[in-house]
Amino acid sequence: MIRQATRQDIPILVDMMRAYAKEAPIKELQDEENHNADYVATLLFQLIVGKGFVFIDDNFNGFIAALKTKNVWCPHIMELRELAWWVKPEHRNGSLGGRLWKTFENKAQSMVDAGEVNYICATVMANSPMIDYTKRGFAPLEATFFRN
Repeated sequence: MIRQATRQDIPILVDMMRAYAKEAPIKELQDEENHNADYVATLLFQLIVGKGFVFIDDNFNGFIAALKTKNVWCPHIMELRELAWWVKPEHRNGSLGGRLWKTFENKAQSMVDAGEVNYICATVMANSPMIDYTKRGFAPLEATFFRN
């Protein structure tokens, strides 16, 4: 079952965020020495109490997190940014990822409908399976590139 995370879930979510970061294509993000558990725990707590949301499955095999924030150029515009969508590798061929996404999508759309946010942004990490968000009703907004 997919449910909203609580503060009791934060320690396992911190571990999941570490695993998520290890899959990033940037070596500094993969390095556990650069991870600050207290910082991540504080951010997760802020999401859980209203600055966004986190959904997790009861078996702790995956999660999806989103941040509600002001647009960097137009501070009166609120956006919802998907921050991380991660499933343990051994559970990626099942339905968990899709169920997490659907829960995210329903919550995000309810926030748009209620006027809490103006739009929703989702991202794909370069080494993740390519997801065609246009099939989910999204339009391309930007692409992010990096160089070390």
